[in-house]
Amino acid sequence: MLAVLALAWLTAFSSRSNTISVGSVLPLIQRDLGLSYAQAGLLFGIPVLMMGLFSIPSGLIMARVGVKPVLLISLSLLALGGGLRAVASNGTALFVFTAILGAGIGLVQPALPRLIKDRFTHNTGLMTGIYSNGFSVGATVAAALAVPVLVPFSGGLSWRGPFIVWAAVVALTLVAWLFVPGGKAGGGESLAPFARIFRNRVCWIASGIFLTQSMLFYILNSWLTSYYQSLGFSLATAASTVALLSAASIVFGFAGPAISDRAGRRPPFVLAGGVTVLGVLGLMLLPTQAYWFWPLLIGSSTSVLFTTGFVIPVDVARSDEVGAFTGLMLTVGFGGVMIGPPLVGFLRDITGSNLYGLLFMLAIAVGQLWLTLVMPETRRR
Repeated sequence: MLAVLALAWLTAFSSRSNTISVGSVLPLIQRDLGLSYAQAGLLFGIPVLMMGLFSIPSGLIMARVGVKPVLLISLSLLALGGGLRAVASNGTALFVFTAILGAGIGLVQPALPRLIKDRFTHNTGLMTGIYSNGFSVGATVAAALAVPVLVPFSGGLSWRGPFIVWAAVVALTLVAWLFVPGGKAGGGESLAPFARIFRNRVCWIASGIFLTQSMLFYILNSWLTSYYQSLGFSLATAASTVALLSAASIVFGFAGPAISDRAGRRPPFVLAGGVTVLGVLGLMLLPTQAYWFWPLLIGSSTSVLFTTGFVIPVDVARSDEVGAFTGLMLTVGFGGVMIGPPLVGFLRDITGSNLYGLLFMLAIAVGQLWLTLVMPETRRR
């Protein structure tokens, strides 16, 4: 069981490190391939769209063949797309390879909650917190190492070097899963749960919360470096804000689900919603004062919502419904994110100002707080 949990953590680490590795080197990619701000936003919008499109198919495949085959397929796509990005010679090729990577992430994320439901029956919040901590660590390491370590180490490869490194980590994770017993097979489960989940009110509220935290997280990973560069910060210092955004999630991403096993799921949700509003206001009104604090604040709140959100399907859904619940939550959450980074980039292109993008993020944060307030308690006592 420990080996399965460790590999689940590494799977989460691999999926997030390959996504977040773009943010810190985005200015280098723009300069090398001649991408506009709106085009650069697609490097975040495309994988998120693919995650949304492939989340429900992931549940359908799991219902037929089981969890392990989905993990192997998804990691194969992740390694392929992530590695090919390093050889892209133009924006079009980079977008296509990024779409392949996004499809792999879309397939893998619903599989992990089902893995927890099948293999771990107690302390599901704690187990979810442990594996989902991999998302946070992957994001932090990818953001922190990109500019100061991996780009200089890559020499002439520049921004391509980090892509090669994280694709190799995925490939190693894929090989390790081959030696793990399959666990529960799908065995041709009924597809009826997919129809039931669409009528579940809790699922739609959880999906809305997931949408808001994903939009904010990916917008900030896309544009935080550029935002602080526009305020006069160096590339290294500006890129450090992306690392700080993810660093906060290492602790709070684990703590949210673990604490919710005792306090209930709703209190961490409501607290995180309020903290997000405060963090966005800080970026708007006091961006250069304690510039490191606002990314830490938003990173902590979005990570609590992200990781605790993965416990909700395990709480309220039967085993054969977990894939459907998670798939719908991710489809809504990631599908809607497609508009976030490109829209903020478009607003920056046409106005030359960061203000309108920040107002857009504030509106998302306020909507998120409202959703956490109407979210019912789901923890079984």
